[in-house]
Amino acid sequence: MHEVRGSTPLVPTSFASARLQRNCPESPALDRSDEGHNKESTMETVNLGEQIKMLVELQGLDTQIFKLEDELVAIPEEIKKEEDRFKEETAHLKKLEDGVKTLQVRRKEREGDLKAKEDSIKKLQTQLYQLKTNKEYSAMQEEIGRVKADNSLIEEDIIKVLDEIDAENKKIADEKCRLKTEEVKLSDNKKRLDEQAKRVTKDLEELRKQREALAGKVDKTVLAKYEKVIQGKDGLAVVRIAQESCQGCFRILPPQVINEVRQKKDLIFCENCSRILYIEE
Repeated sequence: MHEVRGSTPLVPTSFASARLQRNCPESPALDRSDEGHNKESTMETVNLGEQIKMLVELQGLDTQIFKLEDELVAIPEEIKKEEDRFKEETAHLKKLEDGVKTLQVRRKEREGDLKAKEDSIKKLQTQLYQLKTNKEYSAMQEEIGRVKADNSLIEEDIIKVLDEIDAENKKIADEKCRLKTEEVKLSDNKKRLDEQAKRVTKDLEELRKQREALAGKVDKTVLAKYEKVIQGKDGLAVVRIAQESCQGCFRILPPQVINEVRQKKDLIFCENCSRILYIEE
């Protein structure tokens, strides 16, 4: 008769836990008071050496499953990230276009100011010939000169605005060309990631079938112990001993523990990280 003993920790629910609950058959709750007690009714025919070999193989499958599940979750996140980046770049293009519209409004306003000044000059010039004294004539000439000076400033401002519009339009044309290329890249990447998601989903289905078949061969009590540990240990429940240390937490193990693992009479857990220990043969 072989018995299963050791201590398994109370662990918080994790992503690994959710995945196991989703993909694995339900396991009975473990009662720590049973550990170290006689389990002849369920364990008397169990070969723990073979059980541990199957657990190591099961963990290999779980490691692949967890990795592919993470990859599957990351794919839509990557697509969204690229879409958001493209939206930001499109918003930047719109901002440039809005800036040009503002400049065009300013240009029209300044052109309106210029026309008003030119109309004023014509009116003053008409009045100029109606004046009777040299003093009035000179004053009117000065006023016309001031208006013409204002016109020169307005014309300079209009030329400056036109230059800005030309420069911004060039930026917009370059940005539209670049965004067109980026849109093609985004479309290609989405197709690539969609195909990748299909491949990952197919691989997951096959691995889960393999896991289900293998888990069915493992003793229920041993499997329950394994699944309880793996839920809180980031997908690593069974670890080998190397250089007298646990390869899960790298804590040096007492010789007695190593000897108990070597005997393969019980499931032995690391006292520090609570993972199942085994010696690679």
